[in-house]
Amino acid sequence: MNNSRNMIFILLAVLVIALVVFVAALLLDIQRKKSLLVHKAKTSRSSDDFFFNAYNVFIRVRILKRYLLRIRKRIEILEMSDNWTISRKTVKFAMISLGIPAIMLIALLMLKIDLYYFIVCLITIILVHNSILSILIDRIESKLLHLLEKFIGDVRHHYHEHGMIDEAIYDTIEDSKYEMALHASKIYDVLSSSDVEDEIEAYNDMAPNKYFRAFVSNCYIVQKFGDKIVEGQSMFLTNLNFIKQEIQMELLKRSKLDYVFSSLSVITIAPIFTLKPLENWGVTNMPELKGYFSGPYGFVVQIVMFLLVILSYELIRRLKRNYEYQDNESAFMIRLLEIPFIGAAIRRLIYNNNKKSIMIGDLMKRAGMHQPVGAFYLRRILYAIAGFLVFTLIFLQTHSITKANLLSPLEDDQVKTGRINAQVREELKGLDRDIILKYKNKNATKDDIIAELSERKVIPDKELEAMAADRIYEKLVKYNDQYYKWWEFILSIFGGVLFYYIPFWLLLFKKKMVMMNMEEEVMQFHTIILMIMYVERISVEDILKWMEQFAFIFRDSIRKCLNDYESGDYEALEQLKLDEPYTPFVRVIENLQSASNKIPIVKAFDQLRTERGYYQEKRKQDNEILVNKKGIWGKMIAFVPMITTVFFYILLPFIQLSLTKFMEYKNQMSSGF
Repeated sequence: MNNSRNMIFILLAVLVIALVVFVAALLLDIQRKKSLLVHKAKTSRSSDDFFFNAYNVFIRVRILKRYLLRIRKRIEILEMSDNWTISRKTVKFAMISLGIPAIMLIALLMLKIDLYYFIVCLITIILVHNSILSILIDRIESKLLHLLEKFIGDVRHHYHEHGMIDEAIYDTIEDSKYEMALHASKIYDVLSSSDVEDEIEAYNDMAPNKYFRAFVSNCYIVQKFGDKIVEGQSMFLTNLNFIKQEIQMELLKRSKLDYVFSSLSVITIAPIFTLKPLENWGVTNMPELKGYFSGPYGFVVQIVMFLLVILSYELIRRLKRNYEYQDNESAFMIRLLEIPFIGAAIRRLIYNNNKKSIMIGDLMKRAGMHQPVGAFYLRRILYAIAGFLVFTLIFLQTHSITKANLLSPLEDDQVKTGRINAQVREELKGLDRDIILKYKNKNATKDDIIAELSERKVIPDKELEAMAADRIYEKLVKYNDQYYKWWEFILSIFGGVLFYYIPFWLLLFKKKMVMMNMEEEVMQFHTIILMIMYVERISVEDILKWMEQFAFIFRDSIRKCLNDYESGDYEALEQLKLDEPYTPFVRVIENLQSASNKIPIVKAFDQLRTERGYYQEKRKQDNEILVNKKGIWGKMIAFVPMITTVFFYILLPFIQLSLTKFMEYKNQMSSGF
């Protein structure tokens, strides 16, 4: 215990020293920059700013560079700002996301916990860090959507004045806030360039979200083919209204999800920090519970709680996640696959399980996982290895804990007779340990223990000596029985198999979440088609390209259809229906098939125009149902660790101890009568 605490404080000291070194380097760098100040305006602003100078210092530290660049890359996508602004925001996010977990770590070190519990809580703090970073990025995204909504309204106003799209955007820039003004300037440059199509294609690759892409594409179409009056309304202004309504529904959905999930992450992680206080409370009220919490039972419950918290947190994160942005989860796996012997082994595994690999590939596509099947198989294998090692280490550690408890000095409350005086009791404290260590792994009998006690002459009373021999011999038998058994090896293999299926179960869960968003994506296709269906020279292939540009769930299937389109448009669309049999999506494809048979696109999708109001109301209702479903799932998952803690760390030990006491009293009463 002391060694564990010493190690913890050594780690803390190293962290403090590293922080002092960073601060000192930061101050020296600021002083040096001030002495070299030769410019005004932007240069003076940069050299005098704490966060900008902190970024320049930390970016040169290898251990922080990769972390800062990862945050910066995400911010750069959302904010097309200058280096000074992005650098400041990057280091601010890094300080917040690292500072709060650091405070939690310091509080954790003050709780007098052992090394294993410290490691469990440390990994939990890492989860908190990831959650904080996600919240900070989500706030930027939401703020940008609010700014875009206002920007579209201002463009609409300026377009009314002179009917020129590029001039309307240019006039709106001056009224926009800094973040939106940067995006607006980029959009203006794209629409004013000599090669607009290539610039738009490049912009779509770097656009913050689909709403920016929709706005730019709408501007380009009207700029190229001209505005059109449909039912007395400008097609361009009507499309702006469609985009604005999409943004408003997205903001409303995000707001509701934030409210529903606001405390679920805290509820999920909190139980792992209550184990030690609950243990102290239980031991204070019933000292006999110390054997549960300090023994193998307490260790196993802590590990189970840790795994439950990790799993619950990951499921809640997947529930709330915006699937428009694909996480780079397979980058590490792809790098591993590039190692020759690993890549060859995985390819062989896929070849030998061809049907199952096709099934998994189709499942990954429907779950929106755009990564190789080989990366998924490799992840499953790594999970299996981790599961086998976790179960093996749990068994080895439980044996180690049991041995340590058997060798621990005899506590006063374990001596159940008053015939032993205080002096003899002190001599007995190390007796069990010495004899067990002497006779461990030997075929010692009870007579050998009695002979050893007689030789030591610690216990003068023969009856007490026999009782002590029984106690020591029982401990010795248990001590010698603490080794890694064959059935534990079988259970470790079972643990590896269990962990092997975790990525598959998570994939099924992700598919379930994606299925909830399928109808919303189809509704977005309706909006896109309504935006472009009145363009005279628009074709079915153009509509598919637009759908592919804004799709996430159906993207791969639409891309495959576009690749096969030249070989036969009707056949490619028919295959798309087979690849994606979701009924609302199939109806859209059937309308496209009708349009490909020389029926005007406006007539093929006439129902969308006439039932626009119905679809809008249905979209709102579907979003409500989606948020409620996710909320119910999230609450169920979030309370699993808490319920497990209450049952396994409070109720079960108390019930078991109460039953043990009851049986002891019953036996005493039976023997008394």
